[in-house]
Amino acid sequence: MKPNARLTYLLERLASHNATAEELNELSALIDCDVPDASIDDAESWLEVHVDQQLPNYSAQQWRQVADQILRSDKLPSDPITAPATRVHYLHKWWWAVAAVVLIAAGTWYLNRNNPHPVRQMVRNASLDVAPGQTGAMLTLSDGSQLALDSTGNGVITRQNGTSVAMQNGNLQYTSGQKVAGPVQYNTISTAKGRQFNITLSDGTKVWLNASSSLRFPVAFNGADRTVEFTGEGYFEVAANARQPFRVNVPDRISLEVLGTAFNINAYTSDQNNYTTLVNGRVKISPAGKTSGAVVLKPGEQLQATGSNFDIKSNANVEQAIAWKNGLFNFDSVNLKDMMRQLERWYDLEVVYEGNVPNIVFFGEMSRNLKLSDVLNGLERSDVHFRLEEGRKLIVMP
Repeated sequence: MKPNARLTYLLERLASHNATAEELNELSALIDCDVPDASIDDAESWLEVHVDQQLPNYSAQQWRQVADQILRSDKLPSDPITAPATRVHYLHKWWWAVAAVVLIAAGTWYLNRNNPHPVRQMVRNASLDVAPGQTGAMLTLSDGSQLALDSTGNGVITRQNGTSVAMQNGNLQYTSGQKVAGPVQYNTISTAKGRQFNITLSDGTKVWLNASSSLRFPVAFNGADRTVEFTGEGYFEVAANARQPFRVNVPDRISLEVLGTAFNINAYTSDQNNYTTLVNGRVKISPAGKTSGAVVLKPGEQLQATGSNFDIKSNANVEQAIAWKNGLFNFDSVNLKDMMRQLERWYDLEVVYEGNVPNIVFFGEMSRNLKLSDVLNGLERSDVHFRLEEGRKLIVMP
């Protein structure tokens, strides 16, 4: 069989959902080879026919780079096609369009531009489309008064017991001044669905809060330690101070003790599991309310806590854990329902499942700055469909 015929054969196998992992690897190698008859023109022509779109005028080398990104073996599961219970759907950033994605859905290769037509049919009314989340939070002071921070300008917004609280370019900053005698005062900063925020505590520790998260903290750290209470998802960069350990308590879940450390914690009360991913430094984690059973994480490790059961994963995907902080959804090895929980929080949705929705596993990244319709347009290339209704209700259907 000539190389170009073999290439066509493998592409047909891909499109018919019959390609094996070995054939996907062969396809990647064949596209990347230097055999003239196995030219990238064959693949480009075949793809244009099957996706019914005019593809970008890329050089052979550019197409090889795209193929390498999509089909490189270290991104493929060991058996992506034959597993009957799980579909595999690949998402990759496409640099020539803001919301474009390249998809491999259970062995089918789709090249998808940011085409709004399927989304218009799904949404039916452009007014129902949902904008991405934005910066914003609610600050609750020790006396119970509340300050909305969604559009607060730069400058001091309050002073408490010698500590000034100011907004600086979207960041809430606490700066300790002269110590004032009296009981410890606590503030709480919380983000609703569709909001994220970052804050610098009085000791210099920086905290980024994802949507639906809450941080309770002292206005000033004057005691023997620095203890805060947290729920939701947050990224912490803890200011080093060996004489005053930093502790994070997650009610009814876990307690963390750190020195100078950067870590991400995902501990939503609605989720059964919570995850702590260590970027650098050192962190000791114990079950809430217990002194035994503590574990120490090393950089690059992730702890999954289910009740008092701890499971440590070495060589964790740190980039995935902190992708939200960097403006991305990272869906590597994420199933449909876990993905929907992320979208539900970021786009302030109510997600409802209708019918027997397939079990799909996704791979890839998408920007968190996209409108909901742009995200769903890409996801609808898999065996799942969506209907957006009044009241931000998103129906997920097979």
